[in-house]
Amino acid sequence: MIEKERLLKVLQGKHADRTPVICPGGMMTMASREVMVKTGCRWPAIHRDAKKMAELSIAMHNETGMENLGIPFCMTVEAEALGGEVEDGDEITEPSMVHYPLKSVKQWRDLKEIDPYKDGRLPTILECTAIVSQKIPDVPVIGNLVGPFSLATSLIDAMILFKALRQEPEDVHGLLSFLIKNSIKYGEALIKNGADLIVISDPSATGEILGPKLFKEFAIPYLNRMINHIHMFEKPVIVHICGDISAIYGPLNELGAECISVDSAVNIKEARAMIPGKKLMGNVSTILLQNGPINTIQKISKNLLDFGIDILAPACGLSAKTPVRHIKAMTEMVASNSYKNNC
Repeated sequence: MIEKERLLKVLQGKHADRTPVICPGGMMTMASREVMVKTGCRWPAIHRDAKKMAELSIAMHNETGMENLGIPFCMTVEAEALGGEVEDGDEITEPSMVHYPLKSVKQWRDLKEIDPYKDGRLPTILECTAIVSQKIPDVPVIGNLVGPFSLATSLIDAMILFKALRQEPEDVHGLLSFLIKNSIKYGEALIKNGADLIVISDPSATGEILGPKLFKEFAIPYLNRMINHIHMFEKPVIVHICGDISAIYGPLNELGAECISVDSAVNIKEARAMIPGKKLMGNVSTILLQNGPINTIQKISKNLLDFGIDILAPACGLSAKTPVRHIKAMTEMVASNSYKNNC
């Protein structure tokens, strides 16, 4: 079974020959400095070079055994297009926000709608998506979107936003509605340029910070509006939520995504019982993947497969310092004969 077919079948709830193993890109960064050096496609220059970005993404697939192509290598693309100032980082540090365009949530009305084919790095990501989808059609290309709440925290100081949830809720809702309108526009462009599925990463919308009530009010409705629109294009959606999700099991049952990607803090057996209708993805610690040892990576990966994880993946973004041999210790577990018929 080819890699694209395997992943899509699992997300569709159909039989696959074995468990897929992926790293989506975007917030869940898929890059190793080791591969950058080998290919000459190195951070930070490639963040604004579609051809080099595509070359690194393909090399990561080929070198590590990850069964997808995932771009970009950060979660600042949309925020930059919306007026944020970004520092491109260095060979081991991904781009980050250095200036917020908003000082208060009321200023969301001053934001300008994005044009995915003109603004910031969005055209670069779309060009890269088209390149990789055409070069390796049998490998799933993942389009990455930043979740609305996390995108908001890239446009305004997080503490100001958190206070506004209670003091200025109407303006927070206005901001989030504006953001998903633009994210949907960008998501459509990703699909039209070859993305086979969409991953929405919303790390700031963690249940540990928001709790169930605020998560249900400020995260679920906006995520679902994005998901419903993506489903109009008959593309599946994975949503990544960081941290311990035990406080928000209830609201997560209302999420329209086919799959939920979870952090290493999550007990997969418990999550399976509490969110029975969703596929689960994860959740090998990225600290473990960076530092090893290899036998522990193998053990944790085997345990997850034994627990019935639907998609094996890092729990968050890979550090650029992660050795290829450590990544392969995870990816090679699913290819072993023991797990070829567990789906």
